[in-house]
Amino acid sequence: MRHYRSEAAGSPLPDTFSLLSWNVHKEMGRPPFDKTLQSLLATGSPELILFQEAVLDARTADHFPGYNVSAAINIDLRHRQYGVLTAARCPIHDTVGLKTNRREMHIATRKSMLITTHPFEDGGELTAVNLHAINFVSAAVFVEEIERLRVVLQQRTGALIVTGDFNTWSRKRMEYLEHFAAAVGLLPAAYINGHHIKQRFSKPLDHLYYRDVTLLAAEAVDTGRVSDHNPILATFKR
Repeated sequence: MRHYRSEAAGSPLPDTFSLLSWNVHKEMGRPPFDKTLQSLLATGSPELILFQEAVLDARTADHFPGYNVSAAINIDLRHRQYGVLTAARCPIHDTVGLKTNRREMHIATRKSMLITTHPFEDGGELTAVNLHAINFVSAAVFVEEIERLRVVLQQRTGALIVTGDFNTWSRKRMEYLEHFAAAVGLLPAAYINGHHIKQRFSKPLDHLYYRDVTLLAAEAVDTGRVSDHNPILATFKR
C-alpha cells in the first residue's frame, strides 16, 4: 500500500464541523468537475473531504489549497494513481491504509479504504473512515472484507465517522452493513434529498455513519452528470 500525502498547516477540528463525501468517478481535473467542486467547497466549507475513485497525480494537491491530503491507492499506473482520498483543514495525526485481500472479478482490481485521525480543540480525536467497498464479488467475500474493518474499529474508542461507497446493491449486503454498524456502535445518517443518493436495485450505494458526535444535518446534493454518484454534505457537532 502506497500513500499520497501533501502537508499543510491547520488548526484542530472545531466543535461544529462539516464533511463532504463523494465517489468522484475519476473525474478530478476535468472542467465540469472542478467547477462543481469549487462550488461545493464555497457552499459547505467542509473541514473534511472524503473522495472515492480520486485521481492521484502531480496536480492532486492543487484541488485542496489549505488542506492536508492523504490517500490510499488501489490502482497504480505509470503516471497516475486512483484510490480513496481524505483532505482535512485540520491536522491528520495518523493514517492507516487497507487494501482488500480479494480482487474484483473480471477486472481483477482491489479496493482500498483509509482510516485517519484528527484532533479536536479539547484534546480528543475523531477517527474518519473513507471506504470504497469491493464490488463484483459474492456477498460472502463482501462480508469478509468489511469484517476486517470491523475488527479494527472495535479496538478504537471515541468519535467515529464511516462513509463512502459501500456498493450495497443486494439485500444480503445491506443486512450485513446494518450488522456492522450495530457492532461498532454507529448510527446511520438521515438525509435531506436522500433520493439523490445513487441506487442500484432500489438500494443506496453511498452511506454515512457516525458515533459520539451529533449529526446536525446531512444532504445529498444533485450535481447532474459530473459523476455517476452524488455527494453527501453533512454537519456535525462535538
